[in-house]
Amino acid sequence: MSIDLRLYLVTDPSCDDLGSVVTAAVAGGATCVQVRDKSGTSADRLAAVAALRAALPASVAVLANDDVAAARAGDGLHVGVGDTDPVTARAALGEDAVIGWSVNDLRQLDDAVQLAACDYVAASPVWATPTKTDTTAPFGLDGVRELAKRLGGRLPLIAIGGIDAANARDVIAAGANGVAVVSAICAADDPAGAAASLRLAVDDALQARGVHA
Repeated sequence: MSIDLRLYLVTDPSCDDLGSVVTAAVAGGATCVQVRDKSGTSADRLAAVAALRAALPASVAVLANDDVAAARAGDGLHVGVGDTDPVTARAALGEDAVIGWSVNDLRQLDDAVQLAACDYVAASPVWATPTKTDTTAPFGLDGVRELAKRLGGRLPLIAIGGIDAANARDVIAAGANGVAVVSAICAADDPAGAAASLRLAVDDALQARGVHA
């Protein structure tokens, strides 16, 4: 499927009403959803992916995080370093699945075989974030610029880690095609409003770069 990565929501399993938060975020402008629940069971993740896939518009991709079985209930899979690798994920899910890969180190871009199995990559993290503390050193904006330069347009680049409406424009200006957030939406009193503010920032910055969605 064609995937819109402009505003990519990664779910927080601690949300009291995840379905309502995600539905509101999509109404506000989120374009892609990843179900991430490392502490839950595979059955929990599959159920969450299936429920969101049924509830959301077909144009909004619903991905699982490092769970091939759950990914089959949605549109694809996102994997990190140390998870199922992209080539294995592609072999398991087929050519139509969306496969994303977290990049923690610039040297990952030298692995042409793994990159060829991906539909996008994610700079992780851009800035330190309390949402995920077991991360490598943050890329910062200079790192995002270098990743975008080395990719050279081969794959879309999203960015995650410490991003909110106040700095999303800077991340897009540095070369990212979209931003991924957790707490900026999931912890917001108004998830739809938070998503709308982020989406506006992303779209404005893409337009300033001459990129058309």
